[in-house]
Amino acid sequence: MDSMAVNVDPVVVNQYEARIKELTDQIAQMQRTMVPMQLMFQSTIDAPPIAKEGLYQQSCGNDAVTINHFAEKWLDHMKRNSAKYDVQHKTTMLTYGKYAYRPVICAGSGPSLKKNAHLLINKPTEIGLVSCLHNYAYFTDLGIKTDGYVNLDAGDITIPEMSQGGKHPADYYWDASKDCTLIAGLVSKPELLDKWKGEILFFNSPVPDQAFMEQSAKICDLQVYYNVGGNALGACYYHARAVLGAMPIVFIGADFAFDYTRKFHSWESPYDKQFAGVVPYTDIFGNRVFTWPSYANFAAWFVHQSLGGNGNNPVMFVNCTEGGILGAYPNGNIRTITQMALADFLTMYTHHKLTPELVKGEVEKPKLLF
Repeated sequence: MDSMAVNVDPVVVNQYEARIKELTDQIAQMQRTMVPMQLMFQSTIDAPPIAKEGLYQQSCGNDAVTINHFAEKWLDHMKRNSAKYDVQHKTTMLTYGKYAYRPVICAGSGPSLKKNAHLLINKPTEIGLVSCLHNYAYFTDLGIKTDGYVNLDAGDITIPEMSQGGKHPADYYWDASKDCTLIAGLVSKPELLDKWKGEILFFNSPVPDQAFMEQSAKICDLQVYYNVGGNALGACYYHARAVLGAMPIVFIGADFAFDYTRKFHSWESPYDKQFAGVVPYTDIFGNRVFTWPSYANFAAWFVHQSLGGNGNNPVMFVNCTEGGILGAYPNGNIRTITQMALADFLTMYTHHKLTPELVKGEVEKPKLLF
C-alpha cells in the first residue's frame, strides 16, 4: 500500500520551532535566577512598627471611596432582600455557640490554599470551618464540607465567582448548593440569593457613615451586626468568634497578596492578569511579594484585631496560611499572630487520639505523646 504523502507547511514548522526556542530561553532564564530555598517563618517581634491607631486608620483608608460607590446599591439590595426573606428570623444567630470554646478555621481565597486545603477533607468534626464564598467550587470539587460560605459582596462578580476554580459547569455548583449554608450579608446581590438552593442565614454590617445607617435602619433594622473591616474573611472571623463562640481562630488562604508566581488564587483567575498598581510587601518568610494597597489594608485590619481591636478584647489568632503577608513586617512576624503549618495545628488538636491505641497496645512501638 502506498503511503500517503503529508505536506507540512514550513511556516507552521518555523512558528513551532520559534515557540520552542522562546520557552527554552524562558526556562533557562528562570534557572539562572532561581535558588533552592527552605521556607522558614521569620522570627517574632513584640509589636508592629506601626502604632495600633495607625493600623486602624490604614484599614479604613478606602472607606469613603467604597461607600460613595456602593451606597445606593447596598440600600437597594437591602430593600429587595428584606422584602423577599424573613431576615429577622433567619439570622446567623441560629448557629450561636455551635463551636464555643473550640477552634474554627476561617478560609480565605489566597493562592496558598493549594498547599493545604486537601487537609480539610478529613478535618476533625470538632473543629469548625467557615469559608469565603469564592472558595465554593474549589472546595466542592475537593469534597470539603463547611459550616457555611460567607458572602459580603454586593457586586455582579459574585455570580461567576461561584464556579471559578471548579471543573464543572456553573449549573453543577448551583445544584450542589442545596446541601450548603450561605452566610449572607444583607447587602448581598439578590440574584445570588435567588440561585442559591440551600439554607441562607443573614447578618448586617455597620457602615461608617451616619446618613447611610439612618437610611438602612428605615429599610430593615437587622441588629445582627458583623464588624468585618470591609472584607469577606473579616465576616468569617466575626461569625466564628462572636456567633459560633470559637477560640482560637485559625486562618488559611489568608495571603492578602500574590504568590511567588504572581497568582492571586489557587486556580486560574482573572485577577492574575491584573498585576498592576501593586506594591511590594514582606511575607511571613521574609521574602518580597506584591499586593494591592486595598489588600494590605485588609491585612492591617486583622493585625489591629490581633492587638485587641478598638475594644481591647483579647483574641488568639493562628495563621496556618503558610504564605502571604498576614502579620509580617520587614523585621519579623508579630507575636500576636502565631504562624504554623496547618498539618501541625491539626496534629496538635488530635494527638490525644493516639492514646487509646497506646493503652491497648495496638501500635508496634510505644511512642511518647508529649
